[in-house]
Amino acid sequence: MDRSQPTVPAAERTLDLLESLAVAPRGLTTAELLDEIDSSRSGLYALLNTLKARGYVVTEDGRHRSGPAVWNLVPGRPQELETLIAAFREERDFEESVALVWPDRGGTVVVAQTQPERAVRAVYRHGTLRPHSSPDARVIAAGGAADDPDLRRVRREAGASASDEEITEIAVPICADGIRPIAALVAGIPAQRASAEHLGEVDRSLRQAAARLSHRLGAPVYQPYGWAPAAPVGPSRELSPEEIDEFLSGLWGAQLACVRSDGTPHVVPLWYEWDGEVMWVAASPGASWRTYVAETPRVSVTLDEPWSPLRRVFLTGHAEEVDDDAVEGGLEGLRRRLAVRYLGQGADRQPELSETEGWAAIRIVPDRILGRQGLGPVAVEEAS
Repeated sequence: MDRSQPTVPAAERTLDLLESLAVAPRGLTTAELLDEIDSSRSGLYALLNTLKARGYVVTEDGRHRSGPAVWNLVPGRPQELETLIAAFREERDFEESVALVWPDRGGTVVVAQTQPERAVRAVYRHGTLRPHSSPDARVIAAGGAADDPDLRRVRREAGASASDEEITEIAVPICADGIRPIAALVAGIPAQRASAEHLGEVDRSLRQAAARLSHRLGAPVYQPYGWAPAAPVGPSRELSPEEIDEFLSGLWGAQLACVRSDGTPHVVPLWYEWDGEVMWVAASPGASWRTYVAETPRVSVTLDEPWSPLRRVFLTGHAEEVDDDAVEGGLEGLRRRLAVRYLGQGADRQPELSETEGWAAIRIVPDRILGRQGLGPVAVEEAS
């Protein structure tokens, strides 16, 4: 620091405090902070209260840690991170504590977390820095040069793990292009539940979640580091109505099949919204399929999961163009919701993703919905 220039002591104490917390993943007690910064106890409390009110510090179990507002100051924060955090918050099927982490300073930083309703569980705190030796940092590092034997093993297994007497951690990569990791999921399993069977279940669940999140970022497949590790597909079975509804509520691309005027089939990929009873899509200006369904309303829609456990849904029904007042929020509302659903928060503020001139809302009313998991066929003939 150039001491010849005037400085503001209060600002220096604030920065000293934030810098001290930034390098303390477990946080610091008030006594430890007093050793780190030049402040009276009353002055430190006043400073902490101010920073906590603004979200720059959080206090849990008597330890102070960096708060989420610190992360919001990172310049050039990529849009895909916003999409990723929003998508992660929609994941609700974790049996153990899971954190979404982003690369930071050679390691990772926790940007979101979810915890199960269990008395004994791992705890991941927002803003915590994790070292380069952590399993999540290793799965991200393995996306670069992998001369290190450990990183080569991470690439082969498309994941990493670490254990001590208290906890086992499993990490898998999230890949925006399906191949190169940009983030990771890490799950913490307390030692008393770390049986081989349970660890296998957590690993499968984590990989499926990472595949879904990668898909949300645009990945057509999930093949970390360029190949897909062998994973059991599981039993082939029909999906229940509840499972079908849950699947349709997920973020999948729909393939709509209709019939051209000459009788040949026409298939088009579409964004969609499922309200529990009806599927909604939007037709762009000049879309040929809009004309085809007006002439022949009967259509079919398929949706599939391109990774284990290979779920898919087949829907048949009638498509019809509807007036603006028949759609919740009107056509503009539908287009905005689709933009946010597939591109993340903020996408609805892009004018080209909410304009309605020349667009049309199409309602698909199903008369048959079938679903299956695994490699067995869907009984398509029953839907005719």
